[in-house]
Amino acid sequence: MHDHLIVHRYLIFLFMLLLTACADRDTKVYEVPAEVQPIVEKFIFEAGIRGKRMKVDDLVITYKNNLFSDYNKAAGICRRRYGHTPVIHIDTNSANWKSSEMSREQLVFHELCHCLLGRGHKDDWLQNGNYASIMKSDGEILYGPILNSHKRDYYLDELFEPNTEYPAWAQVTETAQSFFPVTDTLFHERFGEDRLSDTLIVYDTIQADSIHYKDWILGEGSLTRRWVKDGLLQLESFQRGTFFISYNTDLTEWDNFQIAVELALVKGDQTRLAVYWGGSQANDLYSFTLSNEGYATIGNTTTGVVFAKNDLPVGNGEFNQLIIRKKDCCYYIFLNDTLVDNMRFEPLNGTLMGIGISGDPGEVWVNEIIITAFL
Repeated sequence: MHDHLIVHRYLIFLFMLLLTACADRDTKVYEVPAEVQPIVEKFIFEAGIRGKRMKVDDLVITYKNNLFSDYNKAAGICRRRYGHTPVIHIDTNSANWKSSEMSREQLVFHELCHCLLGRGHKDDWLQNGNYASIMKSDGEILYGPILNSHKRDYYLDELFEPNTEYPAWAQVTETAQSFFPVTDTLFHERFGEDRLSDTLIVYDTIQADSIHYKDWILGEGSLTRRWVKDGLLQLESFQRGTFFISYNTDLTEWDNFQIAVELALVKGDQTRLAVYWGGSQANDLYSFTLSNEGYATIGNTTTGVVFAKNDLPVGNGEFNQLIIRKKDCCYYIFLNDTLVDNMRFEPLNGTLMGIGISGDPGEVWVNEIIITAFL
């Protein structure tokens, strides 16, 4: 009799748990920050045009800093539990949130796909070295408002249909060693050695006077030091910020061109070196930045980062060869013979170029800059 009573009470307990679970599922909560709501609506729209009709009325999105997933710092996290409202935490201090509107979209779409569609991570690669899915586990930015915006359609197709075929733009045959017939040398500077002269008089002059070299704007102030010394262009920053040395070369009249720079980040733990091109002023330049840990970003100083990639083959304290090649419709960017990305060419804003440094105090050395035009 006693055992029967225990079983009876246990069944009542299970029944109450079931009622509670049903009650939780019937109680829906929708709390989304106003600035994130348009991204959620865009997610629903993009799903709809790909044949997946969605009604999102049970979702909480909150802002939270210092997020970690599997002991790694994260820009966003989805908390999904059966019978409960899915919750997404977003770190608004992360680069994924701050870099551009499209990088913000990728972050929110990634977490929505976890929470609403139940997809896990996918770390496959495309032939050109890009990730194959927004659902990658790392935080690299895959597309942006310029140069890489054409990649967005594929990534959204794959987001809602994981078996989507790989895109044509990922099938790259161009290499750093690809031959092309040079028609003109637009700019060539090997610091410390004037290759148009039979002597090294310029090099000797630099040893005695580091702040005068041809038409370069050099000097030293409270924020930076800009010198040509010991056969190198040297840019040092004394405080956190972004600083650069500018120069001009006319790329705008050429259909195809290549910028090749040999440079090194020699000091600075949280510092990035930068190469700028195709601008009319500081706020409309295109840019490539690289950290001493092999983290690179490509973007525009006005519209933000359009692409980011980690674990590139960078030599610390060594000279690295960066190639920015515009050929027909596309850019091909190589670092130490490795393809960083291929992107769509957009019209240049002007002839301004530059070598820069950003982040914490640091120092960049440049050995050579050569810019050529080709057929």
